[in-house]
Amino acid sequence: MITRSSGFSLIELLVVVAIIGIISAVGVVSYSGYVNSSKKKTAVNSLYQIGLAQTEYFSENREYKVDADVACPADLDTTQEIETTLLGSLGVLTEPDGSGGRRPKFDFNFCVDDPLIGDYEIQAEQVTTGSACIIILNSSNELDKTPCP
Repeated sequence: MITRSSGFSLIELLVVVAIIGIISAVGVVSYSGYVNSSKKKTAVNSLYQIGLAQTEYFSENREYKVDADVACPADLDTTQEIETTLLGSLGVLTEPDGSGGRRPKFDFNFCVDDPLIGDYEIQAEQVTTGSACIIILNSSNELDKTPCP
């Protein structure tokens, strides 16, 4: 009398695990690309929001809110200054980091530069290390994403 096992063989299980591994690897790469793309789109939307706030600031003060520095340092300090001066409160571009400080909400820091008198450029610079993504919006609402792959 021959008894046969009704389970799976080791080879069948290894093939299934390999197929699941390949599918999950493709999914992780697609997901990370989707997340990075959505962060860039959020930065662009934030640039337009800051541009609208610049227009409102100009109508109240007859000048644009710009950083006095020659080079625009897109860092956490300028991002928080934009939040409080132009957008009215913290929490739009930054969030608490858990240790009493703040961090960029969407991996981008912002600054407003004054390339010409009576003009401005808003820059969004990605914080992630190894990334050279800088998105620029000028006072004519022209967007420059060329340095941002």
